[in-house]
Amino acid sequence: MLQHDILGVVERQVRTWSAGDAEVYAAAVGGYSPAFAIPLLQHGGPQLGLTGADMTQVLHAEQSLWLHGKLPEHGSTVVTKTVTNIYDKGSGALVVSTWESEFARTRSSCFIKGEGGFGGERGETREFTVPAKRHEISFFRTTADQALRYRETGDMNPMHHDEEFARRAGFAQPILHGLCTLGITVSGLDFVELHARFTAPVTPGDELRIERWPTGEFRTFANDRQVLIGSVRFSEVDGRRNFARSGHE
Repeated sequence: MLQHDILGVVERQVRTWSAGDAEVYAAAVGGYSPAFAIPLLQHGGPQLGLTGADMTQVLHAEQSLWLHGKLPEHGSTVVTKTVTNIYDKGSGALVVSTWESEFARTRSSCFIKGEGGFGGERGETREFTVPAKRHEISFFRTTADQALRYRETGDMNPMHHDEEFARRAGFAQPILHGLCTLGITVSGLDFVELHARFTAPVTPGDELRIERWPTGEFRTFANDRQVLIGSVRFSEVDGRRNFARSGHE
């Protein structure tokens, strides 16, 4: 059972990275983006620190990222992690954690099935919508080893590489990291803020249909099922110019 005394717990660690780490991330998601800051800060995966939880019942629900400035090509920083909220969603608990550094802040929400009903606050739900106007559509065929490649960024959740663990979680085989799908979706975009919700799992080998709007909204489908929706805020005008130069308007 999830231990609620993790609420408010603060942990600090030093994270060091090189240009090679960014290259590993780019190879795992099909290109570089500022979203590299997410696995950099929450090294090991968003599920870490959920003391007492049955990890086969943990699903990554949402992710946000705020960049305080351009991430250096290599460097070192102190990262402070805090479990900020535990919400009662009825059928499960939603644990919200934040990782903060001088360069960026990221926030993950993990849904733990069967851990609701404890009488806590339900919390607010962010609404995601997309415009009706024209948008870019692109496709990305994931590979059978896509999850193993993303694992090299530091996310060691067995849901993505252990067949027996995945079966106990209710999946026929290991599923792709939501953060890998997110990285693929926003690859090549220049932004300073990101918010996303994971709505369904992706199986390595699935073809992704990615829709992106010049105003920053995006969503991704696999097998005609929406798996991701969200938005970015571009860095001043440059991000929009980059979007247009790649033929996306």
